[in-house]
Amino acid sequence: MAWLNSVLVFTLGTTLCSAILLHNIADLEKHRFDFIVVGGGTAGNVIANRLSENPMHSVLVLEAGSSNADVLNIIVPFLANTSVPNTAIDWNYTTTPQTGLNNRVLPYPRGFVLGGTSSINFMVYTRGSMDDWDRFAKITGDHGWSWDEIFPYILKNECFTPPSDHHNTTGQFNPAIHGFDGINSVSLPGFPSGIDDRVIATTAELEEFPFNLDMNSGSPLGIGWAQATIKNGTRSSSATSYLALEFLNRQNLFVLLNARVTRVLETTSGTFRTVEFMQNLNGKIISLTAKKEVILSAGAIGTPNILLHSGIGNSKTLKSVGIECVHNLPSVGQNLSDHSYLPMGFIVNSTNTFDNFARNTSLQQDLLVQWEESRTGLLVDIYENQIGWQRIPDNSSIFKKFTDPAAGPKSPHFELEHRPCWFQSG
Repeated sequence: MAWLNSVLVFTLGTTLCSAILLHNIADLEKHRFDFIVVGGGTAGNVIANRLSENPMHSVLVLEAGSSNADVLNIIVPFLANTSVPNTAIDWNYTTTPQTGLNNRVLPYPRGFVLGGTSSINFMVYTRGSMDDWDRFAKITGDHGWSWDEIFPYILKNECFTPPSDHHNTTGQFNPAIHGFDGINSVSLPGFPSGIDDRVIATTAELEEFPFNLDMNSGSPLGIGWAQATIKNGTRSSSATSYLALEFLNRQNLFVLLNARVTRVLETTSGTFRTVEFMQNLNGKIISLTAKKEVILSAGAIGTPNILLHSGIGNSKTLKSVGIECVHNLPSVGQNLSDHSYLPMGFIVNSTNTFDNFARNTSLQQDLLVQWEESRTGLLVDIYENQIGWQRIPDNSSIFKKFTDPAAGPKSPHFELEHRPCWFQSG
């Protein structure tokens, strides 16, 4: 969608995020903070919000990226694929050469913007299986991470909202397992797709693809209606929810943008309460010390990157690149794994697909105007109205060579997304 390249910032009738965000360290010179949260992303903004509920706590969020406010391809759900890769709001990471993919190097998008990857992802809302959470509890030795213990907090986070078209959602989700008074908005599809009926009909015809009323029950296996972090046809991210205007108006909460943290420093023996950061790549290094605690929440790549630069990691690796080891912790920066995303295309005898939108500039403009005026139409949604979670059969020959990586029998091995459009992977 080349037409969008010149429309990265769009002035909306209603501003979706407050402008009470700081852009320069000079704005903070008179302040000292109890807590410094490194990373205004998916988790960091939640932490900052909760800590600042106590008016006695002063909280600073240091975000490396810019503001998410009024950025069109962040706000409009259907335009999410124009946010990544190789954009100003993506860290633009790539993988190492992948042996199983003929040594190809692939994009690995992460959000370089307030809200982190919750501002650039494709918004599908999945809680995971109860097996996953129970495994977290077992690994950590903390029963608080179990499904039963975490579930009340999932409900506290969630504000389930009607879809944009306000259709009858009976039979598309289970209201009993959702929260309606939380902060982060979740919704069902708000615009019908030409394949909706076919996908749902298949669940009645083929027993290996059973219908699942609600993927977020803790038992996600099957095919059902997708849920997404959307409200009234717009993205709900950690920035629009946990840093909404009502929270940014707190006198004890500060957010500094364009603040790229490079290291944490030992303040006293065994205590790291000082952070170093820059506001531009050629600028001076700035140090701030928290009175109580520094919380690293810079993501699966950003957090270990900061730790390694701080001398916390494998001592041999650090020595090889000239970094003094402060604490030998070999697991830092290791063991990250993720799933591949693979398209499977089918030729269909139908013109009711998303392809018309991709090819027709006039249609794109018309739908954008419709979205701006009424928050209705194709652009209010993500790309799939149904998703599925499946397991490889237990008697598959692959298990003769590999152990089952899933947390338990309720945990899937792969995901299916059903999109009525041509899709080309990166």
